[in-house]
Amino acid sequence: MMRFIDLARKNPGTLSQVFLTISLVLFVYFIGGMGLLLDYKFFTGGDLQASEISDFTSILGNNRVLFWLLLPFTLVFIVFLASIKWIHRRPVLSIFTGRELFDWKRVFTSFFLIIILLSILTGTQIFFSSTFEWNLNWGKLSVLLLIAIFMIPIQTTIEELLFRGYLLQGLKAKLGSNKHAVILAGIFFGLIHYGNPEIEAIGNHVLLYYVASGIFLGCLALFDNGLELSMGYHAANNVFTAIVVSNNWQVFQTDALYIDHAPPELSWFALLFLLSLFPLLLYIFRRIYKWKSLKEYWT
Repeated sequence: MMRFIDLARKNPGTLSQVFLTISLVLFVYFIGGMGLLLDYKFFTGGDLQASEISDFTSILGNNRVLFWLLLPFTLVFIVFLASIKWIHRRPVLSIFTGRELFDWKRVFTSFFLIIILLSILTGTQIFFSSTFEWNLNWGKLSVLLLIAIFMIPIQTTIEELLFRGYLLQGLKAKLGSNKHAVILAGIFFGLIHYGNPEIEAIGNHVLLYYVASGIFLGCLALFDNGLELSMGYHAANNVFTAIVVSNNWQVFQTDALYIDHAPPELSWFALLFLLSLFPLLLYIFRRIYKWKSLKEYWT
């Protein structure tokens, strides 16, 4: 059976197919991103200028801005899958998994495992810190829950499809090396976050976390033969942070249960602690799914 990372070899994409697909993705993302600007201009009558996310949220509200920030990903999700089917002419399932059927159980296992881990870590942080403010507002929270449940998983899934599916498989087809494909896809994933406001607020060393996250998720796709585990992880991480804790300097500012008023920072000790969780999670997933020797995949 051909491994997930090798499935692009069954339907190798031409340069024109790749160019057209990426062009459509970027075009649709740009068009979708205009919604927030148009809404802001219409709501303010064009009298105010916004340069940061907080400028938009102060006028439109967190939930409305979050919706507009997530809408482009929904549009890209639709266009990308259509491109796989009708431009690349390959099975859509092949960009999700190497299995004959998509394994939803794996997605939910990964999702709830990460939710439990984040609950423990965040609960401990809240208990020992005085910077968290309880922020429950049922009206705003109910809208946030709808957005988080229905739109954030689409945002995280399209990122997995693009970086751990399309790009990872394409790099493997060109380079012939699993490890080089995983590492390069992880680096590209980290670099697309360079424009996030948290990079400016905390420092460039945060990019190490994004790159490591990309490599970790690539390893999940490689070792488990599909995107199910990485999709569950990514969705859990983003949904949890959107609903439970927010602040005034990250890209998604929400009406979460808690607002963290601590100044933006990530010490090297905290960064190393976060990075140490990735090998632990790989070990847990390996035990759950009884992966064989990982060296045979890391070639």
